[in-house]
Amino acid sequence: MPQFNHPLFQRLAQSLDAGVTATGPRSFDLVFDDDLTVTAWLHPDDADVGVDLWIYDAALLTGATRRAVVNTLLLLNHEVRAGQPFCIGLDSRDFVLVHGREAMDRLEGMAFGVWLVWLVEQARRVRELIRTLTLEEGRLSFTLSAPTQGEP
Repeated sequence: MPQFNHPLFQRLAQSLDAGVTATGPRSFDLVFDDDLTVTAWLHPDDADVGVDLWIYDAALLTGATRRAVVNTLLLLNHEVRAGQPFCIGLDSRDFVLVHGREAMDRLEGMAFGVWLVWLVEQARRVRELIRTLTLEEGRLSFTLSAPTQGEP
């Protein structure tokens, strides 16, 4: 187990049954089977934990598809922030991420793992929404037929 420079953050990392990879004295990464990458980090205030879930590379989205994805994420972000402690954003590299932040003292014991699983599930849902909006997996199907007599 990697060593972190804050004892409570150390205990939170140890509470996970996953392969924690330290990225510094105040952060670690997790990678899930579906290539969902998670970074957990100790906020500079030493009281909060931030979790970033990197869910989609939107760099190649352009035009109407990009506008649809960004507008949908902004609307979803507005609704989410009104009721739940996470938000959705684009980083400087155009990666879509889900971000959560919680007071460290509320994450003791199993609470950190439960919160992390909840965030992962939300991230997977947002990623699935993006894939649907971008028609990435070709799920939208339609057929064109010639108009019959009398139809415009």
